[in-house]
Amino acid sequence: MTAVTAIAPLRLGPAIQVQLRRIGEEQQPLLVVDDVLDDPQAMIDAARSADFYAPRHTHYPGLNAPLPESYYRTVVTALRGPIEAAFGLSREVYLNYFGFFALATTRARDAEPIQKIPHHDAPDPGRLAMVHYLCRGAHGGTGFFRHRATGFESVDGTRHAAYVAAAQAELAQAGAGPATYAGRDMAHYELIGQAEMVFNRLILYRGHVLHSALLGPDPGDADPARGRLTANGFIEAVRSG
Repeated sequence: MTAVTAIAPLRLGPAIQVQLRRIGEEQQPLLVVDDVLDDPQAMIDAARSADFYAPRHTHYPGLNAPLPESYYRTVVTALRGPIEAAFGLSREVYLNYFGFFALATTRARDAEPIQKIPHHDAPDPGRLAMVHYLCRGAHGGTGFFRHRATGFESVDGTRHAAYVAAAQAELAQAGAGPATYAGRDMAHYELIGQAEMVFNRLILYRGHVLHSALLGPDPGDADPARGRLTANGFIEAVRSG
């Protein structure tokens, strides 16, 4: 089992800012939180001493490592109110969280075709996805997309079969797929919104919306202090009992 790096208790930033945006024609909510942590460098230091590994059961184009246990208690718990308001959650539910450090390192030329198109995490509107940018420099943010053939901006259970069939057919026709990762100029997808990469910014959105990291041809260094380091997570509302 991969060890979890222990760090000192985290604190929210004194100038934390929360805003709610809406994406596309479906007006899907996007919660944007700036200046999240008082000392984001502590997370970078934790990542530098973490044990990164290549995830075998996902299409993530790089490496993952466990997050410090204090991260959930500080960030997700403190943002409970804004999360409830943005996504219509009840105060009675328990927020189950799973998260990991993510370090994008795979060049587009080495990526699988499915890694270079937008995706949805699961066809469940109740499952939220989170990205906390812990990197500086010219790394891309996160884009949100409309699938041109179906018009879908999100993929729930009623759309899942139709979307998967259409996307698989397009991938089969494209062969090796696009030369770069998902972005503005795509044959089968339209970029309808994006969250810019800002250091110490956290975003939350429904995981069934079509989205992708905006990585370009070369996402970055394998050193967490220089590469595209993020804290990624999934939040699921579970009724107690």
